[in-house]
Amino acid sequence: MTELMGVAQEEKTEFELSGLNADELGFMRADERRVVIEAAGLNPDEYDF
Repeated sequence: MTELMGVAQEEKTEFELSGLNADELGFMRADERRVVIEAAGLNPDEYDF
């Protein structure tokens, strides 16, 4: 966590910063999910679930 002006804030992961929604990705087929993750600039091998 980082402290900004006395307020603790959690650092966001690369996945969270990408704007992707894990719940929505969970309903996709694996091949669709891989394409969306790649389009967001992430490595799908790290984030596929």
